[in-house]
Amino acid sequence: MREFDGTNLNGTFDWIIPPSKSHIIRWLALSSQSDERMEISFEGLPGEDSFSMAKCLIGMGTKIDFGGHEWFVEGGANELTLPDYELQCGNSGTTANTVSAMSACSDGDLKIDGDESLRMRESRGLCDTLSQLGCDISSYSVPRKISGKITNGQAELDWSETSQGATAMALASPRLPHRVSLRLKGEPVSRGYWELTKKICSRSGGKIGIVDNLLIMNPWKVDTPSIVKVAAEESLRPMATLFSILHGVEVRENRVARIEGLDIAIQRMIEGTEVLDLSDASDIITPSAAIMAIGRGGIITGCAHARGKESNRISKTVEMLNRFGIKSMENSDGITIPGNQKPGRPNSPVPTYSDHRMAMTAMVLASKVGGIIEGEGCVNATDPGFMGQLLDICEQN
Repeated sequence: MREFDGTNLNGTFDWIIPPSKSHIIRWLALSSQSDERMEISFEGLPGEDSFSMAKCLIGMGTKIDFGGHEWFVEGGANELTLPDYELQCGNSGTTANTVSAMSACSDGDLKIDGDESLRMRESRGLCDTLSQLGCDISSYSVPRKISGKITNGQAELDWSETSQGATAMALASPRLPHRVSLRLKGEPVSRGYWELTKKICSRSGGKIGIVDNLLIMNPWKVDTPSIVKVAAEESLRPMATLFSILHGVEVRENRVARIEGLDIAIQRMIEGTEVLDLSDASDIITPSAAIMAIGRGGIITGCAHARGKESNRISKTVEMLNRFGIKSMENSDGITIPGNQKPGRPNSPVPTYSDHRMAMTAMVLASKVGGIIEGEGCVNATDPGFMGQLLDICEQN
């Protein structure tokens, strides 16, 4: 647990946002299937999710050298293997899904597992698709065993809860045994992350597209750039925004990696809006709710799928804000938040349910009003420098 005393600040502060794990994980997946050496450079410290993906790929035969602000990757399209030991995915659902799909392009079995939070999440869309394609999938959640290689050429993929299934299949597609067509079901969510996947595949020589609601993929040769520079994680910008508004100070952010849809939602949230549709940006629901409560209030909508994140981010956000005396009401697909509220010091420790975005938001609120926050270590999933940075700034009062 971490205790905050609360503080009053003045001035301007630098707020370093860590490199985008969304970009790093995708580049790692593709570069592991390339015959070329690739450098991934960035500013700040990558989160544990990025390391989880890297370590899984190392277990499958990829060579990765970890430098201070550069990672060097040497893969091999025909060199990936399935180890006879269990791969650990940590807290990263993207890693678990991508490694599962990559395993399905190889003969043999692969076992994966993760931390307590990841074990509570399911990947029904991807697992059902892999089963239809001929693989044996032991469980929707981890620990999971993926057995057999893709043999069928057609299946359905439900992407109404997450776009990660489509991303995982696209990232694994270079090593598909043959052409695969996936009939997409439901209304897509988090479309910006899917567009990011297509963009990175395109830069590496892959043509991934959707025609008449059909995702068509063929095996392809990966040709990654020799160097890519990964900017900061845009989905963590609202933490800096919340800190700035809460303390009435200016913060200077480093350059972020824009993700289509997410950037628009963040801008609307910053400008203030009565209705904030987060169907493509559910990751920011918790800090957005806090920002809206301090501001003019409003309704967050379009993110029923946020219930399947590291925590049920709708109900747990309402619960966490209530600990700080902030009123809000849970809806079927979001939250209604009255405006012009002021947070107060919680009377008891605030649980964060191993959810890094919940913990970050709670700690930013506590930096102003004080409080004890449980499970602060989970922030390392995306931002291992978050705690130190927040404490350093608060000590400047």
